[in-house]
Amino acid sequence: MKKPLLTKQTLTALLFCGLTFSTLDLNAQTLAFPEATGFGRYTTGARGAANPQIYLVTNLNDSGPGSFRDAVSQPGRFVIFRVGGIVNLQSVVAVAANTTIAGQTAPGEGIVFLGPRVSFTGANNTIARYLRLRYGGTAQNQDASGIANGANIILDHMTFTWGTDEVFSVNWDGNGTSPDNITIQNSIIGQGMHRHNHSAGGLMQPPPGGKISLIGNLYICNKTRNNKIKGINEFVNNVVYNWGNYGNIYGHTQSGEAYIMGGDSAGPSYANIINNYFIGGPNTSTTVTTPFSVGNANFNLYGSGNYFDNNRNGVLDGTLVPQNLTGYPVGDVAAIQTAPYDYPMKNTTVTAQTAYDNIIASAGASYPRRDQVDQLMISDLMSKGTTATYVYVQTDLTTQFGFTNGGAGHVYGAPAPLDTDNDGMPDAWEIANGLNPNVFDALAVSTTHAPYLNIEVYINGLHNTPAPDFIIPPTNLNFTNAVTAGTPASSSLTVNWSDNATNETNYVLERSNDGTNFTVIATLPANTVSYNESGLTPNTQYYYRVKAINATESSVYTSNASVTTPPVPSAPTKPTSPNPTNGNNYVELSSGNLLLKWNGSSNTTTYSVYFGTNSQSLSNIGTVAYSATPSYQLTNLNTGTDYYWRIDASNALGSVTGDVWSFRALTPSLVGNWPFSEAPLSGEQITDISSYANHGTLNVTYDNSNVRVPGKENFALDLATAPNTYIASIPHQDQIFFNNNSFTVSFWMKAPTTMIPSSSSTSLYVLCKGSFTKNTTTGATGKRFNVEIKGGQLRYAIDDDITKKEITSPVANYFTGNWVHVVIMRDIAAHKMRIYTNGVLSAEGDETAVTGIGETSDFIIGNIGELEFLSTANAPAPYKGAFDELKMYNYALSPSEITALYNQNVLQNDEFSISKNVGTVYPNPVKDQIFINLPEYKRSDLTATLIDMTGKVVIKEKIKSGKDGVFNLNISRIKASGNYILNVSGENLNSNFKVVVK
Repeated sequence: MKKPLLTKQTLTALLFCGLTFSTLDLNAQTLAFPEATGFGRYTTGARGAANPQIYLVTNLNDSGPGSFRDAVSQPGRFVIFRVGGIVNLQSVVAVAANTTIAGQTAPGEGIVFLGPRVSFTGANNTIARYLRLRYGGTAQNQDASGIANGANIILDHMTFTWGTDEVFSVNWDGNGTSPDNITIQNSIIGQGMHRHNHSAGGLMQPPPGGKISLIGNLYICNKTRNNKIKGINEFVNNVVYNWGNYGNIYGHTQSGEAYIMGGDSAGPSYANIINNYFIGGPNTSTTVTTPFSVGNANFNLYGSGNYFDNNRNGVLDGTLVPQNLTGYPVGDVAAIQTAPYDYPMKNTTVTAQTAYDNIIASAGASYPRRDQVDQLMISDLMSKGTTATYVYVQTDLTTQFGFTNGGAGHVYGAPAPLDTDNDGMPDAWEIANGLNPNVFDALAVSTTHAPYLNIEVYINGLHNTPAPDFIIPPTNLNFTNAVTAGTPASSSLTVNWSDNATNETNYVLERSNDGTNFTVIATLPANTVSYNESGLTPNTQYYYRVKAINATESSVYTSNASVTTPPVPSAPTKPTSPNPTNGNNYVELSSGNLLLKWNGSSNTTTYSVYFGTNSQSLSNIGTVAYSATPSYQLTNLNTGTDYYWRIDASNALGSVTGDVWSFRALTPSLVGNWPFSEAPLSGEQITDISSYANHGTLNVTYDNSNVRVPGKENFALDLATAPNTYIASIPHQDQIFFNNNSFTVSFWMKAPTTMIPSSSSTSLYVLCKGSFTKNTTTGATGKRFNVEIKGGQLRYAIDDDITKKEITSPVANYFTGNWVHVVIMRDIAAHKMRIYTNGVLSAEGDETAVTGIGETSDFIIGNIGELEFLSTANAPAPYKGAFDELKMYNYALSPSEITALYNQNVLQNDEFSISKNVGTVYPNPVKDQIFINLPEYKRSDLTATLIDMTGKVVIKEKIKSGKDGVFNLNISRIKASGNYILNVSGENLNSNFKVVVK
């Protein structure tokens, strides 16, 4: 190790000895790295931490030791990559403060983060370089990355793509440190996805006094906001290419903006806009005359040296944007300055043409190499207006260009250079720079580049050295021809892989019994793509990996791949895992059809399907050839019927008789009806007037006139005085499990506009059945359906603990101070979720990929799920409005049925009473004639309305009383037996009776 070395601790000690320099002073005026520019140029990163650390990223895992997520989870770390490739993120990664991320150290083709965003919110004093961050999804309102709070941040040679809201924004959320001294330079912000018609580069909106520099960046193929600028900003030496969505084939409204000068901003902005090139492309409007738009007199700017080329002729021959209101339409010429603001890059010597050349050469995560997606964007730019890539969803890049990994393309890793002391600096570099490769001295202050630390000298100079060549690794390791045969039996198989290299001399194939300890089993010639294995043990799991080598180097290994050899040949085992599940009494038919599914052993040749309505006498109705996912289609089934089935399996060595399974075809019906007709002080019961009599419970403490109030019909529940816990619930029963079948829930709600949450993060749960978070202690499954009020929307969600789907409708439609009818449904046959509001469809979405959502917990009215109250994982979220007339159905109601529910006359009554003693109806149950005796009713005529349990009016007649004063209603034309509501109305009369039709 070269001596003497000045450590950070030594410098601090010298400060206290009265010397004239200090670590703080040196750091304060030291560039983050030699090429750092803009307001964030003095960011110190991990060097500014009290006790910096080196963290080596050693794998491409989403989380855990050696992962990037773990690396950036704590402040004060230099993040060095020992691997290259694609990290498939499962959730948002938040970068901690005082972090230096050296993406340029990732070997091979560098590093890509694909999936939920990597966020720099809260990453105060952070340096990040040479990373590719690609949002991997299609959900709305997702940025690829961004900063919502945090100061002193510099992002250099980054690539951000595929946001569905903005690609990269700086927009203060009111928390933490307000954004200030931020630089984004030499980066690519591109391919904002068009699926939701919000392809946007980004919003740059710091609070008053916050400063942002955008230097040498490429904004490419974003419809708008390239950028939308507010506040103090310098936009220098950038290129904006192919903004807009003109010519799109998706029916989206055509529009597009390059540089938006403040937009609807009420506050003042002060911007330098110097030496940028704006180049129209195939999706840019041909009629636009300037790349600057939506300005007002609040937007003060200095603009100079900016060029606009929109002729799409393949030649860079733009014209200078005039320094007037034609070029910069801000509405007031006084807002256009004659001299630049005193910002760091005000005196740039790089012209717009040179800026274009520099971006072609090195913008984005260009070291060690550009990946396929970045190369595509640069290729589009080099066409100078003639080509561009319109990304509706990321898989368009697979469809159009064959990019693998969901459109991200290949990103090959390579072995990391030897680093004996694991300090992040390769041995060869340490030796060349007079350091000891056996001593961990990365965090010592450099003797030649103080106050940079040794690790910074290494990473800051790395991009100036040619990226080393490497052997492209093999991929797609897989297995074919697995066979077990012979006496004694042994197994054989073929190991296959893809040969991607051109400079290999051999492939080395290795095998393991545990996935950790591998043994070389073959060294094979160049261009080999398979190997036949034999002598393996039957029914045993093996792991394989392969790498390419030549005389001087090696590729990285493929990912481990495992295979289980076939068992010793035998007759098949019994089929298992029936679908529908055995004993399921709620199987939903689709036009009388049902697909049977099961699992079987892989040595099966054929399956025989037996079926019938008598478990002792099943008929062989078909034969199914072996498949890994066998199934058989049943037709012409009847609802309300018990069915039995069996699957036998056969092969050349014999057959096995399966178990007899059963299911009952569900009868579409009302499975619960809670009218909340109980008056105050009626007790805890919430009566279910359906045939199931699944009575709900009201906390008896709240059985009073404050809670049981006049409702849409008779009484309702007003939850205004309820505590944070729930006070009303419906007990779980099989008929409301609603796991894999369609269902409809209908209810009325009333809440004032003042009850709408003022914060977009506040939730109110109108209802919930199930849980949010899986918890083995409480029994919570993470499965549910719910209606939530949040972020200005009524949100209906279903969740199977893996996939959540949600649709929304504006909350203003529901918080009106009046009763509003709400229907939510899941339609399995159509794969749709729907919300109806006052009888009209107000939201619809796809529910494909969501499986079973049922949980055996109670249905909660006015709060989160029952089991959530047994843990502290999720806070209560009480809805404080009123709730009435709850109905549940085990099928998806038709639009006409929903209209009937909303429009039925009984729902317009001022009074609803089942138990009020105003008279009698008889016989009950009834078949042909209903007699209605109303002793206190003095008129001879009334209107009788018979309503089924879906709310459909089936009979409505004016009838007259007989000589004995008794009214008679003929119902002989009613064909369907079941429960009905009879409403009788007349002068000072409006009463209801429950009747049962035989």
